Amino acid sequence: MTEKYKIAIVGLGYVGLPLAILFSRKYHVVGFDIDKNRINQLKKGEDINNEFSFSELSSLSIIYTSDLNKIKSCNIFIITVSTPVSRDNTPDLSVLFTTTRMISSCLKKQDIVIYESTVYPGVTEEECVPILEENSKLIYNKDFFCGYSPERISPGRNQKNISEIVKLTSGSNAKVATLIDKLYQSVVKAGT
Repeated sequence: MTEKYKIAIVGLGYVGLPLAILFSRKYHVVGFDIDKNRINQLKKGEDINNEFSFSELSSLSIIYTSDLNKIKSCNIFIITVSTPVSRDNTPDLSVLFTTTRMISSCLKKQDIVIYESTVYPGVTEEECVPILEENSKLIYNKDFFCGYSPERISPGRNQKNISEIVKLTSGSNAKVATLIDKLYQSVVKAGT
């Protein structure tokens, strides 16, 4: 296990849980979700989405929590919350913004926030970064950094093989982009 990174996967649904499992094979992972029932089920080795069996979930070293304090020691935060679309095709980013506010209370210098939630161009830097800066009192690209790696899986399909899907990665500067790319390369067999 690589000790350099302690990764918080925020949102343990169709995207977050498979990602937490994938990263937990190499890194220390804390899976965070505000749904306490979901956390209790995962702790018991139960997946209501029926993607992973009891034996698969029981064999992992993921810490599941709904306590925000338990992710404060993490240095990489991967946000995977849903961004549903309304009937008129308008994305509802309210959960993303609420989650960003929560994560901002955990940020420390040199931390990285990676967004995997499906968003339109500009949301990370124009909408989320100002929330992170305002609430953390840290400066973007000086004190903390961001990245984006769009989800590449479909809800309801077997997600066990997400490491076999090529991943796109980006970062808020060249150094962070390289770091994020190497992080994903270390667990995604198909490459980035």
